[in-house]
Amino acid sequence: MNSMHEIDYKIHGDDMQFVEVVLDPQEAVLAEAGGMMYMDEHIAMETIFGDGSPQNSGFMGALLGAGKRLLTGESLFMTVFQNQGAGKRKVAFGAPWRSRWIASAVAKAMADKSSLRSSQ
Repeated sequence: MNSMHEIDYKIHGDDMQFVEVVLDPQEAVLAEAGGMMYMDEHIAMETIFGDGSPQNSGFMGALLGAGKRLLTGESLFMTVFQNQGAGKRKVAFGAPWRSRWIASAVAKAMADKSSLRSSQ
């Protein structure tokens, strides 16, 4: 597994907030389909099935994971945004409803990276 570090981001706005993520070269961020507001040049988008976690459980495991995502109202597809340029680039995400972004640290078991959660 690649080593991870804290992601650089900035939350903009008050009631209708969005988050702007700064990606280093070859760094990527995962988002639900339809959440992207804008992105700089040299950011590549790739749509993947599921959440991007390793699929070691075969076909039945993939179907079970898809069923869980459907039951919770999540999309079956996610989008990976990767900086393929030489310098830092930005990509921004917004929620489809009025909300506030709250920055929260992810547990040590999750590789000490930062997570962004949207709350109503």
